[in-house]
Amino acid sequence: MSNLTFPDLDTLCEHCGYVLKGLRPEGDCPECGLAIAASSPDLRMGPGGGNQVENDLVRRPGAFFRTMCVGGSNAPARWFMLKTVLLIGLLWLLWDTVGGTWSLEVDLIEAGLVVVSLYLLSYVEALGVVYFARRRGWRVPFRLAERVVCYATVGWVPAAILMGLALDRYVAGDIDRWMSRLLGAWGPLQSIELLVLVGAVAMLWFELLVWIGVRQTKYANSWATGPVEIVDVEKSASSVET
Repeated sequence: MSNLTFPDLDTLCEHCGYVLKGLRPEGDCPECGLAIAASSPDLRMGPGGGNQVENDLVRRPGAFFRTMCVGGSNAPARWFMLKTVLLIGLLWLLWDTVGGTWSLEVDLIEAGLVVVSLYLLSYVEALGVVYFARRRGWRVPFRLAERVVCYATVGWVPAAILMGLALDRYVAGDIDRWMSRLLGAWGPLQSIELLVLVGAVAMLWFELLVWIGVRQTKYANSWATGPVEIVDVEKSASSVET
């Protein structure tokens, strides 16, 4: 429980971005009508420990990000991301090893590339979140974008499984054979294009989790760090899509 009062900090309505400083916490936001108390930093004490994080991200991601703490260190989120991508790398390695397609050395390199690729793609996503947040007038600095993306990496798990299956069938030549039977004329280049399409579809859950996370934290308040950088919020709050 903080010894600070709410909303005496430069806190915002978490729905529309209206500046709440100086208003009574028992009232409603003058801009959108949301109860001011609903934007209290006291509501952002998550996430919990153990398997509760994974459970909430899968079953109720909106509630997870709505109660996610936005202050303090990103170390727990980074640790969650590390565990997730390493698990994916291990599953990929086991998949290749059981399949016996390559040597163990090649399988290790491939699993390592998967882990590194997921890291790079995740941080590219975080930079993209910051860029679009600034354009929309949302206060989502890189630190917060990184936290959202780290937890959203659980969405890479089904993506890796789907891509693993697709690549396995591609190497075995099944995709060329199946599509030739189905469509007649079918070449190797078209199979590669199909793999790219499968990859884009596989990313959808990760992208959806990021989108939910950003929507639930675009005006988030925090006791721990005080006001976060505001980018033309007062001017743009009325025009931002709610």
